[in-house]
Amino acid sequence: MFCDRCGRQLREDAQFCTACGKQLAPNPVAPSVAAVLPASDGRVVRHLKVLASLWLVYALLRLMRAFWILVIGRRFLPGLVDGMMSNGPWVHSWPFGSGLPLDRLISGGLVFAGFWIAAFAVLEIVTAWGLFEHRSWARILALVLGFLALLSFPFGTALGIYTLWVLLPGTAGQEYDRLTHSPQA
Repeated sequence: MFCDRCGRQLREDAQFCTACGKQLAPNPVAPSVAAVLPASDGRVVRHLKVLASLWLVYALLRLMRAFWILVIGRRFLPGLVDGMMSNGPWVHSWPFGSGLPLDRLISGGLVFAGFWIAAFAVLEIVTAWGLFEHRSWARILALVLGFLALLSFPFGTALGIYTLWVLLPGTAGQEYDRLTHSPQA
């Protein structure tokens, strides 16, 4: 026989639970496994706002990096490299001669890198917004970006690990699904 409040095993003739003191019904019922085990540990609810805030901060830092690459790096780096190539001792030993448009190559590479970084920043802002608003697609997008962020040491790695720890377990998926279907406060 088991206590229907705390689940403690009792003697068959017990009238009170020895653990919690509850008075027992004449024929107490054994608790089901679902009643004893919690559906989730509440990890998603406890960490979701912090996680969304960190994704927003990370995205803003990426936008600053993209701005730096697109504006400042593109403005000064090609001229710096061109000046080094035309005044350095290696001008005559450059394997491709002096006709290589190195400044245009560097400028184009910086534009590509800046837009690539800005595109990821926009995805991260959308992810943060989706997590704040409990959108059903935001968990999957955060997990994908979390796996990709693992490659960006050290801050991206930390954010990726935290994202995976909060959102990846199976119980986290069930808990997040409940959040998406519940009315928001």
